[in-house]
Amino acid sequence: MIIQFNRVSKAYGKDNKALSDVSFDVEAGEMLFLTGHSGAGKTSILKLIMKIEDMSYGQATVNGYGLKHLKSHQLPQYRQSVGMIFQDHRLLENRTILDNVALSLWIRGYGKAESHKQARVVLQQVGLKDKTHFYPDQLSSGQQQRVGIARAIVSKPDILLADEPTGNLDPDLSLELMEIFMKINETGTTVLIASHDLILIKRLRKRVLVLDSGQLIDDYRPET
Repeated sequence: MIIQFNRVSKAYGKDNKALSDVSFDVEAGEMLFLTGHSGAGKTSILKLIMKIEDMSYGQATVNGYGLKHLKSHQLPQYRQSVGMIFQDHRLLENRTILDNVALSLWIRGYGKAESHKQARVVLQQVGLKDKTHFYPDQLSSGQQQRVGIARAIVSKPDILLADEPTGNLDPDLSLELMEIFMKINETGTTVLIASHDLILIKRLRKRVLVLDSGQLIDDYRPET
């Protein structure tokens, strides 16, 4: 299993429990959804996996790392194996699309030419090969989200997380984006998507973890 949660809880203060005794396993190479109402705990799970936040109780193992005892010096290596796509894109407005995607490779020590080369490859994969020298404010919301995907996969992570990636998109663009995720999944990357778009989720017929008020209430696996 590439992701294992065992009775994981997350509390913000005494009376605000975001997650309560959540347990699930994810196999390597799987694609699945987290769903539930706003505040159900979807984003909290992604933040725990990304190690943006720490759990309050329980145990979680991701890609062989025990998250509870992960040391600060291990974080850079750990996060190389986990890519995350945010709903608000978080692109650098003063850098080109190419530089936005290449930046994570520069930080890891790749040269500029190699970083740009790999960035161009993934931008082509998400349908933006002709937008490399555009700036974020010159792109539509859907195109910006594709840049976010390219940035998350350029370092070839084992796990790809996405937080409401279609939240601001119309149904046609949402489906196009999901087709990109499925192609990424077909290469062997484990894909976990938080979404409240039930129509889209049902259409794709993937495994669905359903959350309600911080509790996992269903683990739905469609019949093949």
